[in-house]
Amino acid sequence: MTRFAAPIAEQIWDMKYRFKQADGTPIDTTIEDTWRRIARDTARVERDPAHWEERFYAALEDFKYLPAGRITAGAGTARQVTLFNCFVMGTIPDSMGGIFDMLK
Repeated sequence: MTRFAAPIAEQIWDMKYRFKQADGTPIDTTIEDTWRRIARDTARVERDPAHWEERFYAALEDFKYLPAGRITAGAGTARQVTLFNCFVMGTIPDSMGGIFDMLK
């Protein structure tokens, strides 16, 4: 039995958020592994990590809480990635030239 509501949801998890080795071999064998990885990593900064890992896992379980994509993909992987989904960049002019100037 699957926890996913639709096949496309499982495909997206597999393609974008499932933790895999460089050769594509899954490390997260189930969605529960993904939830555990996220819960463990986000709880590690708390005073009682074991307590908070269980609380975070319970929130993630059955998709009651779904963190931003970068957190879902990167938390607990030990990879050098950002967990921030947005960046404050100031005012960017509404033109191609202005956009590219801001990238410099």
